[in-house]
Amino acid sequence: MNSVWLLIREVKYFTNFNNRMYQFLLFFQPFMFLTIFYFLKQVRGDIQSDKFVVASALISMWSYVLYSSGSSLISQKWSDTLKLLIAAPVSLFKIILSKTISNSVIALISMILSFVYAKFIFHFSIGVEDYSLFFLTVLVLVFSLSVAGLILAIVFVAFQNAFDFQNLILMPMILICGVLIPVDHLPLALRFISYLIPMTWSIKAVHESLLLSPNMYTSLIIAVLVSLVYLAASYFIVKRIENIIRQKGNLGAI
Repeated sequence: MNSVWLLIREVKYFTNFNNRMYQFLLFFQPFMFLTIFYFLKQVRGDIQSDKFVVASALISMWSYVLYSSGSSLISQKWSDTLKLLIAAPVSLFKIILSKTISNSVIALISMILSFVYAKFIFHFSIGVEDYSLFFLTVLVLVFSLSVAGLILAIVFVAFQNAFDFQNLILMPMILICGVLIPVDHLPLALRFISYLIPMTWSIKAVHESLLLSPNMYTSLIIAVLVSLVYLAASYFIVKRIENIIRQKGNLGAI
């Protein structure tokens, strides 16, 4: 029940009129990308709209997770509420994980809106043959995004100047993770890096679900396993940070 209330509060916070950046990422960015694809389709005519609709949704979801989850821990310090979280009878890992999961669930708003815009405004063919399989891959994608958000929260704490490079992180990750270009088309070195990223396998599974490829199940299993490895590593890092804060009695570790 607490998780549901947290999700409701997070939805209210990130979608209110005081957060124009998040409103743009969730509501307007998918529309902007679909508009670009619409005019590309008018010029080229042979563009597969279903892939671009899904790509538009994935870009918006990743953008939202990058900005919201990346700043989830630092923003608590800025608002002077981190001390309350450290003193709370709940581990810091659970608090960050619950925030990153709720952020990934909220990111689904942009995917739903991408499909609504594509269907009713641009009249694109979405091409989802089996919605149950597609929904299964999206669930795994949300899990992978949550783990990625957890890693971002740690990286942004460890390297606070990472905020200066947020925009530079955005596009390379979209390209490396196979949102627009299949990973197999990338150079070998980039392919190796790509397959180490949790979202790569879940994004691959989402694309394969559109084609009803039997490889989808393999991609799903690998996506879950890779995400679990990062989840375990994140757990030990956050516990280490929490122990240092408690031992030193100050927030210097953050």
